Formats: sequence, C-alpha cells, structure tokens
Amino acid sequence: MRFKLSPIQSALSASLFFMPLANTYANDDTDKKDVKEVERIAVTGSRLSRPELTSSLPITSVSSEDIALSGLSSITDIFTRLPAMNGHQVSIDENFGADARNNDGRQKVQLRGLGYARTLNLLDGVRMAADTDGSVDVSVIPTTMLQRVDIKKGSASAIYGSDAIAGVINYQLLKDFDGIKVNASTGISEYNDAPTHTFSFVGGKSFNNSGFTIGAEAKKIGTFNRGNRSFYDPDRRDQKMRGGFEGTNWNSIYSPDGNFTYAECDQDTATATYHMLHRNNGTQGSSLSDFSPFSATYTGKAGDKCWQLEDLAQAEAEKQYKEAHGYNFQSETLDASKRTEFSILLNSYYNFSDSLEGTFQLLYANKENYAQEAAAVVSNLFVSADNKYNPFGRDVRMNRRLTDINKRNTTTNMTPLHVRFGLNGELSESWTWSTDLVHSSYKAKTDYPTALNRTLLQNSFGGPEACLAADNCTELNPFLDIEDLNSQLPENIMIDGIWTEHEAITNTFNLSAVGEVYELPAGTIQVAIGAEYRTEEASNEFDKVRGQYKLVGNLGQEDSNLPPKRKIKEAYFEASFPILNDAFLAEYLTLDVAMRYSSYSDSGSSSTPSFNVYWKPVEELLVRANYSEGFRAPTLFDLYRGREVFTDRWYSNSSDPCSKNGWEDLPLCQSFGGKVAEAAPYEWGFEMGGNENLNPETSTSRNLGFVWTPDYIAGLTATLDFWKVDIENAPERLTRVMLRENARTNGELFGDLIQRNPETHVLEYYKSIIINIGKTRTQGYDLDLDYAFPETSIGKFRVTYSLAEITLGEDQYLGDEEWTPSIGRYNNLETKQSFGIHWKKDKWTSSFTVAYGSEAFNSYDDIELDLTDVPEKDKYRVEREYAQDWSPSYDLKTFNVGYDLDEYGRFNLTIQNPFGETPPFLDVARGYDRGPNPRGRYYTLSWFKEF
Repeated sequence: MRFKLSPIQSALSASLFFMPLANTYANDDTDKKDVKEVERIAVTGSRLSRPELTSSLPITSVSSEDIALSGLSSITDIFTRLPAMNGHQVSIDENFGADARNNDGRQKVQLRGLGYARTLNLLDGVRMAADTDGSVDVSVIPTTMLQRVDIKKGSASAIYGSDAIAGVINYQLLKDFDGIKVNASTGISEYNDAPTHTFSFVGGKSFNNSGFTIGAEAKKIGTFNRGNRSFYDPDRRDQKMRGGFEGTNWNSIYSPDGNFTYAECDQDTATATYHMLHRNNGTQGSSLSDFSPFSATYTGKAGDKCWQLEDLAQAEAEKQYKEAHGYNFQSETLDASKRTEFSILLNSYYNFSDSLEGTFQLLYANKENYAQEAAAVVSNLFVSADNKYNPFGRDVRMNRRLTDINKRNTTTNMTPLHVRFGLNGELSESWTWSTDLVHSSYKAKTDYPTALNRTLLQNSFGGPEACLAADNCTELNPFLDIEDLNSQLPENIMIDGIWTEHEAITNTFNLSAVGEVYELPAGTIQVAIGAEYRTEEASNEFDKVRGQYKLVGNLGQEDSNLPPKRKIKEAYFEASFPILNDAFLAEYLTLDVAMRYSSYSDSGSSSTPSFNVYWKPVEELLVRANYSEGFRAPTLFDLYRGREVFTDRWYSNSSDPCSKNGWEDLPLCQSFGGKVAEAAPYEWGFEMGGNENLNPETSTSRNLGFVWTPDYIAGLTATLDFWKVDIENAPERLTRVMLRENARTNGELFGDLIQRNPETHVLEYYKSIIINIGKTRTQGYDLDLDYAFPETSIGKFRVTYSLAEITLGEDQYLGDEEWTPSIGRYNNLETKQSFGIHWKKDKWTSSFTVAYGSEAFNSYDDIELDLTDVPEKDKYRVEREYAQDWSPSYDLKTFNVGYDLDEYGRFNLTIQNPFGETPPFLDVARGYDRGPNPRGRYYTLSWFKEF
C-alpha cells in the first residue's frame, strides 16, 4: 500500500529546529518534487494507516542524521534543547554534583514539566521497562540505529495506556538497511578536560525473504573537578536577581581544620552569645592558643526565647567565620559523572510467506557510572568536657569535614535488556494483523564508599562515661590535625558494604488488527482493535548495614522490598471516519475516536477515550483538535516502597508550620502558645514509604492546532498549538501538606503519623507516605516557524524558530482552597525558545543555534497575600512577584560546520558555548543547574561514513 505525502503533511513532523539540518539539503532532487512516496506510514499516537500523515497532536521528529550531525553526545543532550522538553532533563550536560547518591548515570526526559513518569517511552511502538520510579533511561539505545524519534506532545492514554499523560516518545529503528555506516567523534573542553569519545557502527543486509540490521555504540565520557574552574569562586554574593536575590557564598563553615562551638544565653536580659573556635592549621589543638575565636552577641526583647536569640547570634558568628576561614568544598566535587557505556541492538525479520512476516529485536546495554562530591560533613558532634583531650574545660560541639576518609562517591552498574518477538501478516486485502511478545528489564546496582559510624564516633568524643570498653569504644582526640585525626580512627568506626540494587521487569503480549470496514462518500472507515496482557515486577534491595548504624553522609536506613507481580489486562478500539472530502471549505474533514480499557490487579480499572478532528478548509491550512482523557497507574515503588528513615544533618524540620512566622494562628500552634523551636539536626527524623491504597491519577487534555503552508510564501511552514491539561488525584509525598493540615485541624488529620515532644512540642518524627492529594492544571501554546529561502549564488539558507510558552501552571493540595503557582518554579520554565539559522552550499553546511530558558524561582516569602480583587488568570503572576531565590535565564549556543568529502566521509565540527559564557548559578549546594555548561567552550569533531 503506497500513500502520497504533501508538504503540509510533512510539516506535522517538524525537523529538529536547532540542528544543522544537513539531511534537509542532502538530496537536491527532493526540492523539485511535489510529493514523496513512502512504502509505509506509521504515525506515533495512532495505530491507523491513512493517506494523510496527520496527527491530532503536534509531533516533532528527530532523524538519526540530525543526531549524528549535532555534535552532541547523546539524545538527551538534544532533547534538553527542545522547547517542549520542559522540566529538569537529565543529560551529560547537566550538573550532578549536588548529591552523588542520586547520580547513577541514567538519562531521562519529560514533556511540559509534568514529570518523568508521565512521559511514555516506546521502542518501535512498544513500551520500554521503566525503573522503579517510573522513569526510563533513554541513553541505552544506540543512536545510529534510530531511523527517527517521534515526540508526540499530549495525552495518548487511549492509544498506549498508562503513563502517556504528558506525551509519548517513540524511538523507531532502522529496518531494511543494506550496507555499513560508521560514526566516530571526540570532544574536549577549552580547558583540555571533560573528554568525550564515541564510536558507533551499523551494518545491515537484506536477502530475498529476510534481513537484519545490527548496531553497536561505545562511549567514554569524562568530567572535571570544579576546582579547575575560576567561576566556582568562593564568593558570588554580588550576583543579584530582581534587586533581592543574592548569589551565595560557596564557602562552608565545615572545613578539614574544623571548628568547635558553644552558646551562652541570659534569658533575663534576652542576650545570647555564640562562639566558634577555629583550630588553626598546623596545630594539634592541645591548648587554647591553638584556636582563633569568632563570637557574636545578639540582644533581643524581653520574653524572647533563648533558642531564637542563639539562632540569630549563630548566623552572625558563622558569617564572620566564613569570611576568615570558609572552605570551598566545590574543589572536591566532580562536576558531572564519569561514564563508560556500551550498547548493541539487533533488528531482524524473516518473511515466511507473502502474507506472514516474523521479527526479532534484541537490545542490551552495559553502563558504568562514577560520581563524586565533597567529603561528608560531621556536624554538631558533642565533645564532652570530660574528654581528656578537651582544652576548653567545657562541653563543645564539633563541625568538620573529614576529607579523604569520608568521600561521597558512588559507582553504579546498569544492564538494560529488551527482547521482542513479533509476527505480522494479512487477513485479507484490507485487513492486517500483528502480535508481539516482549521482555524488557532494567537492573542497576550502586556501591557506596565506606561511611563513618556516627554513634560510635560520638561516643568516642563523649568522655569516659560515654566511651565504654564494653562497646568496643576508644576515646579519641577530635582536636588533631585532619591527617592525624584520620589516622587514629579505629577500623570499627569505618563501615563497609553499603549498596543498593533495584530491578524492573516488564513482559508484554499484544494482538491487534487494522483494516477497512465501510466505504463512505468521503472515504473509507478504518478500524484498529487490539488486546494486551502485561506483567510488571520490581525490586529494591539494600544492604543490612544502614539498619544497624547511624551513618555520616546522607545515607538513610532503607528496607528491601519485593512487591507482588502486577498484572494488566487491556483492550482498545480506534476508528477513523472521513466526513467530507473535496467539498467547499473542506478539502477533507475526518473524525477519529479511540477507547482503551485497562484493568490493573493492584490499583483498579480505567476507561480512557479520545476524540480527534482533522479539518483542512483550504489547501494551505490544516486545523486539528483533540480531547483526551488519560490516567497513570501508581508505580510499584509508590505502592510498595520499603521503609526509609532519615536522621541526618541535611534534614531539618523547618517544614513544621508551628516553627514558622505567620502560622501562629493555626489551632494546633495556638495550643502550644504560638511558635515552637526547630529540632536540632540528628535529633529528629522522618520516614518515607509506600501506600498500597493509592489509586491511579486521571487527566483531561485539550488541544487545538493550526498548520499553515501558504503557496504564496514558498518555503514557509507555521504551526500554532494551544493545549491544556488537568490532573486529578496526583500522588504526592506528605511533608509540608501533611504538617500544615495537621496544625490547621488541631492534630485531627494525620495525627498517627506525627510525633512531637510532649514538653517542648518540637516536631521529632513523622511518617511521610504518598497519597492521592494533588491536583494540577497547566496550559500553554507552542509556535513553530520554518522558512527555507530561495536558493542564491551563495547557497541555501533556512531559518527556524520554536517557542513553548506555559501560560498557566498551578497545583492544589488537600485542604487548600487556593491554587499554588508552579510554573516558573525550579525547572518548570515559563518560556523555552530555540532559534537557528542554517546554510548549505555544495558540500559545505553550517548552522548557529540558540536555545533559551526563562528565569525560575525557588521559594516564597512567608506572607499572606490578599488576592480577592485579582483576576484568576493573573493570580499566579502576582504571587510570583513575592518569590525568593530567583535563578537567572539562560541560553545554549551552538555553532556547527561540516564538509562532505564524498568517499572519505563527512566531517563535522561543533562548538558548544562558542563565546565561553559563564553559567548561571542557583545555590551553595547545587551550583549551576542549567546552561551554559561550565565545561566552557566545548569542541567536538565527528566523522560519518556510509559504505
């Protein structure tokens, strides 16, 4: 069956806007043809074949040539530059140094800022195994084995089932490839570090009744130490946003030399003094002269509590201390992870007869990822006055960074596997059928470094009453030089054997049929029907060490869990009804309907419909509209996650509303007499876990789009799409919401999950489980412009522009009447844009592209706003004006030039960040989080040859 593809239809699969687009100009004969003929048309987001390559939702397609010529190291590096890819994308160009525990090397993407688990990833139309958190590592697919990647923006649950609320990304593989193609690239920064080397190979052969294509890809990705970049300067406080945001001081009070603190307070005079005693470098800390004092006194008003006064005095003392002895911990941190990756993919077929074909696909990958951040901090450790080495004669608390022995580094090994057996054939001249059996798995193990037993370390500093020989405790001197302190630590304080292993397995069997059922005056009704049976399994296993000890280094106690196998039964129906054809103001008018029924063994059933309209009033204009309902079943991790307990210095109970200004009128807080103190680090904790009673979240999605290709402006294509998504029953982990509602209802809600000190009422412990408490509503529009200028004597020029604007983004939680703005917060950017100019002449190509992201904020003032007279559409903008901690806007610039040497292959030079711009920064912990990348100018030379 052969169909013709018109220019307006091809516009619906827009090219990647900022790529060199050499493939666009590769065949000059293409421009001379009015139509192209293709053997088979497969549109992501529909199981129907149609003579019009259309979709009710916008689709962006990225070809393998686009990827190869980009000079970027992975598909996710390309995705991060697409405006529709909003929210935090994970690629090698992103910072991972904030928390080495979470840097396992996975590369994952999301659409429209709606989360990884709401974007469905398919390999040749069937779902890949998601990790236990619902995300998919898309970097395991060899990019040279891709024919193209289709990115469908909008809900497709009626077609593909759960997880497709934000959209679908379909990685379509090469088939019927004859020959060999090789791609090699090497990259280096202007500082001669962070090298990246990639080699890929594809070979294929077609026979009379069979064929195969096999591809392999190997990568070695390097990084750099942050100490090698001047802009990781200790002090960035001169940076300001909106006149109020101050750049942070990279210096930390936690240094290898260490400091020792104590506070004094006189409640009667409302005066507090906070002392920080710095151990001078090179001394043994055996006398008072070995320490430099830094002190601050704060005097309040009568009735102020000592803990409030001490906090204010402490802030001033720490400020003085940082100025004199602040430690730039960034110098110990690798800016991103180091990786080695290998993947291999086989795609083959065999024709048993003219009407029966069998297919076999195999994908296997192996990845090793190493990440490192600064050594963990030992903070607020009590040193008794009875410690025989204590020169102060009083109790003090120690803050030190025990470098060398307490590094926070991880090594993660990942082995994804995807195996597919398929059959497809003809039932009649107008009906085809297909079936697949798919096994997909993702397994990863992370090994952690040796960690310190904080309890035993504390006892060893606590004096003879705490350090007992029966507990195998040795009294230690915390005041020594860092090297001497490290050398005296006994082996029993060092805890080995810390690891995490998780695995996710998906097995799928599907059967479908597509055909024509009835001829209407405007065309033939097409129908697709099918059924699917799927099982999902997951496991999270942890070492037993963390359950036995309280460790230094952000390592919480976690329990292994093996959820029951999930069983999913699904059936779907899709039909296309041609209403008008070649009529007045209707070149064609088509209505598509789809319905999918899904039954989950652990979270109930759901029916999701969709309705799509395609209307072409005139040859130059296409109007498309879509209404879809969607759903997302809770992940096995959300349902059955094992218990995880945190009691570390990094976690504070600042979420407690009764410790915040402005919340004293809540009933529970009033019963305490107003504001209460925050618990000290390590003296409180919280517990996370799954909830077997979770229900699926649901969504409604609406889209209206226009595609314009005017004959009188040859070479111009313009698309404009408006969209809106509403999500109900979103699962959220209970933290601030739970605590606030508990305070608002005088302890009636969630009382069984919260524990307070009976005397001080300080929050000491709470259980943070996941429940269906959230609502989300978001809307926006996408604009894409593509203009190919008429050819001139100096070559062909093409200009592209893409804009994704989110005009509304809000969340609402249990008990709330007002909606909380989310768009523009963290990495859910209000605006993303890309612009590119591309040139070709003879064998030369070149491009310059810019991808832009708007500013984002990170927190709100504790302030009550009167929004009574503010229109609903303007409320979130007004609230944003009171936000704190803005991170600046950014842009990613890329320059590319290539030359085709015919039989010697094509060479390409790509320069990222060609002007060497300094990246924007967020805060002291995370550093930069968006481009330009701090690698600086980055040069990539690539070579591509097809034999």
